[in-house]
Amino acid sequence: MVDDATTTRVTCYECGFTAPPGSDDWETATHPSLGTLTSCPECGSTNTTSG
Repeated sequence: MVDDATTTRVTCYECGFTAPPGSDDWETATHPSLGTLTSCPECGSTNTTSG
């Protein structure tokens, strides 16, 4: 059983969208020097955090 209080979530700083990391909800974007970034499916921002 997974405790929701300890489940890691990724949150978009721009629009507040949240979902588990690695879920099909998140998209990816490729940056030439940074590599693959998590991209918000709602607003397209790559300004995200996990916790």
